[in-house]
Amino acid sequence: MGLAQQWWDRLAVAFEQQDVEALLDLYGPESSFLRPHNPPHEGNLLIQAYLSSWLQAREEITVATRRQLESADGATLAVEWTVSYTAGGRRWRDLPRSSWLEADDDGIQYHRDYY
Repeated sequence: MGLAQQWWDRLAVAFEQQDVEALLDLYGPESSFLRPHNPPHEGNLLIQAYLSSWLQAREEITVATRRQLESADGATLAVEWTVSYTAGGRRWRDLPRSSWLEADDDGIQYHRDYY
């Protein structure tokens, strides 16, 4: 298991536990987070702030990793996953997502989501 996968696993747990404090340690200080229909979020503090608001609007979050494709050096990971959560009095189930991660010892440096 490479670094990117290890960071992904920690990120999935942080989502499910809605652990906003953990997010700061998962992303490097100069990391980038890109999502459709949103401006880029640069740096771990802005990423933490964005994801904190996303997490606060949801309850009972479940992340299920479906497929992963890892680079030979373990620094890059493409992951297909689903997320389920409760928001606005409704349960949203198995919403498909895919992410591209690049990571090093300091955390996730590049994270791009597709859906």
